[in-house]
Amino acid sequence: MRGFRFFGWALASVAIAGLAACGGSGSNTSGSSGTGSTAGAVKDGSKSGSGSTTGSGSITGKVTDISTGSSLSGVTISDGTNTAKTNSSGAYTLKESAGNYTLKASGSGYLGTWQTAAVTSGSTVTVNWSLTKTYGSQAIPAAKMSYVVLAWNDLGMHCDQDDYSYCMILPPYNTLHAQVIQRGGEGANVVTSGITVSYSFPKKTNTALHTNFWQYAAQYGWPNLPVNTGVTGSKLSGNMTVDSKNLGFVATAIPLSPYDDDGTWDPYGTAVLTVKNSSGQVLQTANVVAPVSTELMCSNCHTASNTNGSPFLSILQDHDQLNGTTLASQQASGIVHACSECHADNALGAAGKPGVENLSLAMHKFHADKMSYTQASASMTPDCYNCHPGPKTQCLRGQMYRAGKSCHDCHGDMNGMVSGMQGGRQPWLQEPQCGSCHGAAHAENANTLYRNSILQNSIEDDMNGKLYCEACHNSTHAEFTSANPADPTIPEQFQGDSYWIWSCSVCHNSEKGSSIHNAGSSTQTSGGDGSTTTSTSSGGDGGTTTNYYTGSDN
Repeated sequence: MRGFRFFGWALASVAIAGLAACGGSGSNTSGSSGTGSTAGAVKDGSKSGSGSTTGSGSITGKVTDISTGSSLSGVTISDGTNTAKTNSSGAYTLKESAGNYTLKASGSGYLGTWQTAAVTSGSTVTVNWSLTKTYGSQAIPAAKMSYVVLAWNDLGMHCDQDDYSYCMILPPYNTLHAQVIQRGGEGANVVTSGITVSYSFPKKTNTALHTNFWQYAAQYGWPNLPVNTGVTGSKLSGNMTVDSKNLGFVATAIPLSPYDDDGTWDPYGTAVLTVKNSSGQVLQTANVVAPVSTELMCSNCHTASNTNGSPFLSILQDHDQLNGTTLASQQASGIVHACSECHADNALGAAGKPGVENLSLAMHKFHADKMSYTQASASMTPDCYNCHPGPKTQCLRGQMYRAGKSCHDCHGDMNGMVSGMQGGRQPWLQEPQCGSCHGAAHAENANTLYRNSILQNSIEDDMNGKLYCEACHNSTHAEFTSANPADPTIPEQFQGDSYWIWSCSVCHNSEKGSSIHNAGSSTQTSGGDGSTTTSTSSGGDGGTTTNYYTGSDN
């Protein structure tokens, strides 16, 4: 298989097929009860970790079709040494010695997938699987093109406010990334020079129609900020800039609203990307979703007759009562504050004030015992949608969601979030790792967030270090294949389906792919800064233990 000339890689058929599995609730029973884990730092292959063989336990679970939910019989589950096959009900059991394992599920007509499991003596660990059928018989549309654009939003969802006249949690903010590829036979080039990549939002050209942010921007720390200009200077249309790794293009802090110009509420608005050469000739266009929502649902709990119907005024009044502040009276006199003035917020790079809890900790800690405060909040599923968007937005919609995972499976419940941050986890800078469940072959780069990680374990060496993980798999919460039809515009345009980018023919003229990832090696590379990886327990409800990286993101 040929790689890229210059920035080299070749796409292929299983591109983190483990994301098609996303299984296992992480339950672990020993005696009458116990809290177990299907996550942990593991080596690829069979048993790893301490290497202990003292005692024995078992791994059990069920295998289903991710699309239909039907049970799959005859699927092989293997740790590299021991194997088991699912019965007619899709169930299996592997007897194992105590230790950490990377498991693979293989079934006829389905993609092979990987997950990790930690077995302790006398315990039973549950690892469930949702498998994706094999695919790839269609003609690849990109085969008739000269250029391909792989584009994505960084987070899968950004949060916004309908009203900034009381306080500010976050400003209007959305970030888009793109990699431009010149297709070829012997090789293909990732292009970052001699071209421009512009973006525009045909249905969202005037955010100021639907928000009062710019009336208060100076008080929130951005004086003289022009209307419809984001806090880093980006506008609602313009040219993207070459990113810091010189691998692609980026536009940060686009001041996007979920409202179209005509007032239609659409949290999955579409950006049009246009690639031109130095002569102004259009080389390629592509559409990509830029998700943003104002569905914060504060009104589930923060409503009162003396707030003029504003949940934000209710929040200020409660904050004053509990903390001795005067936010409500200041707001009445025209003075408003950003939460990050006092509460550190890594999303904005705000240091906050000494002795004051960071915003993420303060929010999760205060609300941890209030998820059932009202009937509205108690009925919210998942409970995270009481604050994060939301029952209509459905932020969690990617492959993980389709496989039956919830917010708690990666992040833990409210108490788990609190304990993790009290234990030192830095919100926004240290997040759950793909490799915790899918193994080292499908892990992020060392000390690097998923959204900034790059392929490092390709079956072709000259493909390494050139392609962002999100370029093929899309952003967190919206991993391909997404349940929302607004997400897969890129694979639909260039690959002819809604899956992750699996076909080598998307970028190569004469390639037939097998697998882009070398399952026998890790995607992690040393950061060279002496930083370490720790396991931070999240999931006070008996959820999984999730690995977070320590050290700065890069």
